[in-house]
Amino acid sequence: MTPAEKTLRSYDRLPYPGIEPTLAEGKGGSLPSQRWIQAVGLPGQGKPARVLVAGCGTGAEAFVLRRRLPKAEIVAVDFSPRSIEVARRIQRGAKIARPVVFDVADLTDPDLAAKVGKDFDLVTCHGVLSYIPDPGQALKSLAPCLRPQGALYLGVNGGSHPATRLRPWLDTLGLDVDAMQDERRLRELLGVWDALYDDDLRGLSSMSPSYLASDVCGPHFNNWELARWRSEAARSGWEIAGTWLLPLAIRLTMDGARHRPLFPRGIGELASVLDQARPAGFHRILLRKASAIGDGIRWTGLYTPRFREAAGTASVPVVLDSAVFNLGQDWMLTRRQANALRELVAAGAAPKGWAGRWGTGEAARRILWQWEAFGAVTRDGRDGAAK
Repeated sequence: MTPAEKTLRSYDRLPYPGIEPTLAEGKGGSLPSQRWIQAVGLPGQGKPARVLVAGCGTGAEAFVLRRRLPKAEIVAVDFSPRSIEVARRIQRGAKIARPVVFDVADLTDPDLAAKVGKDFDLVTCHGVLSYIPDPGQALKSLAPCLRPQGALYLGVNGGSHPATRLRPWLDTLGLDVDAMQDERRLRELLGVWDALYDDDLRGLSSMSPSYLASDVCGPHFNNWELARWRSEAARSGWEIAGTWLLPLAIRLTMDGARHRPLFPRGIGELASVLDQARPAGFHRILLRKASAIGDGIRWTGLYTPRFREAAGTASVPVVLDSAVFNLGQDWMLTRRQANALRELVAAGAAPKGWAGRWGTGEAARRILWQWEAFGAVTRDGRDGAAK
């Protein structure tokens, strides 16, 4: 039996994330903020009208998106027939006003776009590519499903995912993880693991059997550092527009200007370099076609600027606060830059000639580089953005 067949058997046996009717309430799932997806993945665009949920399981993320985007057409696919059957049953029981279209499809199928459709504004693929043997083929198959200015959100395992060490540990203790059963010995060993951790790697002993079967004891894992995920995506023309952890990671380097040696790396390379130094357990990544990311500057709206101007001073202290990231940072701008910032915030996209008003020297470019890492601005190559 191939790894793909083993994975399918696992999900048919224990559908993920479960079979509870409450999934239709759309309150669960672990998708990141829709504001972030919109601002960084679809800058300057309206809410997505067509969304593909790639690898929907029993529908948790699809139902979350249905609540977030009540007017959108949402198509959700999974390679497990039983999971799709469960998702449809849950939806029928909930009598959702505008149903999600659930269907069976394999993300590694080269003809995926012909089967599920094209010109999607947004594709979400959360907690899926880490568990299939050929994630690169899935990324290649998903590419033609999106329109050129669309975005792909990925939620994938990182280098420090719990299973990276947990699976070998269970194996040394004589537990066959590939034939995982919800048995007492497994729960006891997970209890030992939980006792050794006081962070987000604990709490496994109380997890549901469907979670344990996929996230801990599944037949295949891709627990990769961000650099490898980026490399796989690049083969299909994708580039990283932002990651959920990058604002916090770059903030940790700000004190004492320790970030200076990292300038002027682009967002994808910067996020990968920081992840190599401190590997994440899980990556939330926004990908856009590399050809759609240009030099234009757009204000994302994820931060609120507060100016602390004082008469007679040459510099203007500015604080950028974000409720989305629960993050804030002080900046010192010239008066000219403060005025340019106000103009950018008001217009949304940097108008013609804005770069000259902001400044083109290294210090000015460095601030914009930091703001892009923070998620306060993003790059855009379409008409209307500054060049």
